[in-house]
Amino acid sequence: MSITVRRPFHHFISTRGRRWRRRTILSAFLLASVIIPGAWGEAGFLFDFRPDLVLIVVVYWALRKGPASGWFVGMAGGAMVDIFSAGRLGLHSLTLAATGLLVALASAPLYRAHLTTRVFMVAGSTLISSLLYYLLLVVFSSPPPWSYAWREAIWPSIWQTTLVSPLWLWMMDRALGRGR
Repeated sequence: MSITVRRPFHHFISTRGRRWRRRTILSAFLLASVIIPGAWGEAGFLFDFRPDLVLIVVVYWALRKGPASGWFVGMAGGAMVDIFSAGRLGLHSLTLAATGLLVALASAPLYRAHLTTRVFMVAGSTLISSLLYYLLLVVFSSPPPWSYAWREAIWPSIWQTTLVSPLWLWMMDRALGRGR
């Protein structure tokens, strides 16, 4: 005698709604990360204080989901930055995708949930991202002199992004339900 189990055609997956909620929140954070620094810079608030909020989102997602998601979110965030900025099309996409991939691969043996670890990863990835962007400018365009780029773009980006990262990481934790 055999027993036949009939399964319904529709299988309810309880994580599907949470997955779309996370993707919507991620998209909202990426869009806000692109728009907020541009609006602050044009309005003249905070003395040209422009942290790389998109990089913080990419690092957060790469630490949370791994290399494939880090690369994808980096590519999507870079495409948004490329669309909203006046730079060369595709350079931010390549830079942020490579940074997301490298962060996820380099952080495998680390304790990723601690805020201090994530802030240090943001600081290191800001340096890596800035250097990659400068190298891509060397290859595809005419970059500014190294001393000028370091003094006016790379170093301010590192300290400004690192300074803002605890608040932005905390906000993402709260929005995604981890910081309660």
